[in-house]
Amino acid sequence: MNATRAVSRGFTLIELLVVIAIVGVVTAAVTLSLRGSGAREVENAARRAQALVSLACERAVIGGRDIGFSPVLDGLRFGYFERDRWEPIDNGRNDELRPRALGAGIALRAERDGEPVTLDAEPPAEPPFACFSTGELTPFVLQIARADAPQPWRLEGRLDGTLELREGDDVR
Repeated sequence: MNATRAVSRGFTLIELLVVIAIVGVVTAAVTLSLRGSGAREVENAARRAQALVSLACERAVIGGRDIGFSPVLDGLRFGYFERDRWEPIDNGRNDELRPRALGAGIALRAERDGEPVTLDAEPPAEPPFACFSTGELTPFVLQIARADAPQPWRLEGRLDGTLELREGDDVR
C-alpha cells in the first residue's frame, strides 16, 4: 500500500492568533509610551524649574546676597545683584545656576503681582523675580506647558520663600 500524505501549507489558526496578539501588545506599548511623553516632559521641566529656584533661594540665604532670576522663552536665567546692577551667573558648565533651557517645546508664562511678565529670548537688565538673603522671595507664578501635554504645571513662589508646584492651573 502506498499511503499518500496531504502536505499542509500555510499557518495554523493558533499561529496566526499568537502573531496577532504579539503585534497588538507591541502596538499598545508603543502608543502608550509616545502618548505620555509630552506630559512627562512638562512635569520634568516643572520639577527642574522648582529645584533651580529652590537652589537659588538657598544660595541667597547661605551666601548672604540676593539672587535674581528671570524666565526667558526657553528656560531660566539667574544672576546676583552687585554694585546696583544684575550680573548674570555664567561661570561655565560647573555652576548649577548657569543659563538653563527647560526642554524642547516647553512654553513658559509668568506673572508678578497678578500681571503678566513679558518673556524674551534674553533676560531683561533687571530680573523680575529675586530670592533675597533674608529668605524672602518675590511672589510669582510660572506656568510650564507644552502643546502636546494635556495640562500645564504651575510653580508658585510666595513671599515667605515657599514654592508650590501643582498640575493643571492655567495662568492667564
